[in-house]
Amino acid sequence: MSFSIKVLHLITGMEVGGAEKMLLKLVPRMEGAMVENRVCVIKGRGPLGAELEKTGIPVVYLDIHAVIELRPVLRFKRLVDEFKPDILVTYLIHADLFGRIFGRAFGIKRLVCYQRGSLLNWEFLRHFDRLTKSLVTKYITQTETAKKELEAALRIDGRKIAVVGNAVDMKAFDFPMDTNSKKRSLGLNPGDKNIVCVGNLREGKGHQYLLDAFEELYLRRFSGVNLLIAGDGQKKNNLLMQIKPFTSQANIHFLGNRDDIHEILRISDVFVLPTLYEGMSNAIMEAMASKVAVITTDIPVNAELAGDTAILVPVRNAVKLAEAMDTLLRNDALRQDLAARAYHKISSEYSLDVIVQKYIALLKEIINDGHQA
Repeated sequence: MSFSIKVLHLITGMEVGGAEKMLLKLVPRMEGAMVENRVCVIKGRGPLGAELEKTGIPVVYLDIHAVIELRPVLRFKRLVDEFKPDILVTYLIHADLFGRIFGRAFGIKRLVCYQRGSLLNWEFLRHFDRLTKSLVTKYITQTETAKKELEAALRIDGRKIAVVGNAVDMKAFDFPMDTNSKKRSLGLNPGDKNIVCVGNLREGKGHQYLLDAFEELYLRRFSGVNLLIAGDGQKKNNLLMQIKPFTSQANIHFLGNRDDIHEILRISDVFVLPTLYEGMSNAIMEAMASKVAVITTDIPVNAELAGDTAILVPVRNAVKLAEAMDTLLRNDALRQDLAARAYHKISSEYSLDVIVQKYIALLKEIINDGHQA
């Protein structure tokens, strides 16, 4: 097969994270669309690197252990000389810095920086970005909200920033399942309503407000409703202490980290994410793909993603959360309408096929702009 574009993807590591999962989804699909890919990992190995290699994508590990090491730099130069990439795409801060310096030094003409995470929260990194922004051909953000923030923070022309959202593999949500059996395996009454929250138990996710809201909801209904919390993290003990005096304590289930999130979503009636801030929530996207009605906070990025297919509530507001949950549990028609519209939005705008084609179109645009320059 002949390829039209050679892309070298440079990433900090291949542990289980948002950027790493995105590479695992997108790169093999792009390979079958006239794009030849190589992935280069700055440090460590990570389980997703092995998964990527299983798909046939070559992965090179630089194994950097210290700030100044010559051997990994020479290994990277050898890769560039052999592969001769048309475009270098960098993900995460270490890869951004390494790629800008050595990618340009070794002759790569087009450098794309895929901005993810909280890079711009740190002043010294923002300063470095401003100093080196001329080395970047194109920035990519996941959302229009992030694009506006990046434009202001780096003081760059918005035309230098493209938006390519996270991708959802819709086929992963289409599977047969005995929902009653799944409920019983989790100790749930098959006739109960289930509210689910998926996310790390850390500062900023807003779990404490969800717990207060669920207690209020439970006191209104007294029975027949459960709260399922999937995820783990440093705030777990605080949250367990919070619910000790709750009447609803026995109906709150901390499920820990799970590898069956799609099944848990399938048995849920309402998804809630009371986050205070967010990038682009994969958890919300998976709930939408699972045809589960969504309640989340009215921060700009959530409003952009879910729009009018979800109920948006103010941050840090347990009262409004309780009201929204109560409304959806009492109104089957509304719940089903929101779920159906959310599914349509996610499948038409963020399916894997849609995002792959959008990414490839952007790469072609960058190549064409370079030829015209």
